[in-house]
Amino acid sequence: MDNAHIGKYRLAFLAGLVLVGTAACSKPSEQSDSSGAESGVGTPAPTPAAATDSYAALAADAGQVEAGKKLFSNCAVCHSVDPATPSPAGPQLIAVVGRKIGGAAGFPYSQALANADGTWTPEKLDAFLKDPMSAYPGTSMAFGGLAKETDRKAMIAYLASIPAK
Repeated sequence: MDNAHIGKYRLAFLAGLVLVGTAACSKPSEQSDSSGAESGVGTPAPTPAAATDSYAALAADAGQVEAGKKLFSNCAVCHSVDPATPSPAGPQLIAVVGRKIGGAAGFPYSQALANADGTWTPEKLDAFLKDPMSAYPGTSMAFGGLAKETDRKAMIAYLASIPAK
């Protein structure tokens, strides 16, 4: 097989990854919890210090970490949390909590994330995971967001539990 055919197969494979990733990580409809209330509706936003403390507690909660790990399996289409496994399409997410936004070495970020100030705090990750396009307009991440606050907290708990290696 010549290089032109190999290139076409690679392009088709990458296009397939984007489609699968978009489907796997598409934004679910807002669902009600067991009380009948929509998640996050009418709930006052915690203060930044309280929010950070609550995320630290979540990262220490094995149940939250496990729930986040299960959710992350959809994200593994594009991202890796294993230093021995390259990320197929997105940046590595090892030790992402506290890392500079757009700061994974060698990843070609969109201008929206490459030029973003600050680090990935739990609060910034929450906003990004809820609606990436609104949090950082111009991002090239093909992800519709996680509508449920409980899912976002579990995902952040899992990501916070992954240390730098």
